[in-house]
Amino acid sequence: MKDTLIYLSSSPYQSTAAKEALDLALVLGTFEQPVSLCVTGDALAILSDGQAPSQRHGKHLFKLLDGLEFYDIENVYVRDSEISQLSSPLWSGVQALSDEQWHTMLQQPAAIYRF
Repeated sequence: MKDTLIYLSSSPYQSTAAKEALDLALVLGTFEQPVSLCVTGDALAILSDGQAPSQRHGKHLFKLLDGLEFYDIENVYVRDSEISQLSSPLWSGVQALSDEQWHTMLQQPAAIYRF
């Protein structure tokens, strides 16, 4: 089986990209495909419990994160340097990587889907 990395960098409520990325991860997990997520930039908002999406924005995406374990999605990566710049705590399931580890991680998967 080939590993897949889903790379989230866009704001979760500016478009449907973040929701589509999570949907793709869940579909891959459903079919027992190894999948990891990495979250950076504006997409870090998805990992914050302090989200307050309006009805127009759609689902509260933070609530989907606790279900990742049921799909065997255990690797959710963030850059250590970006965590220190945030004011709110992040979801507890993230793994912080140094810049060197981040670049190494990006070279490992067979496929990367960027949203």
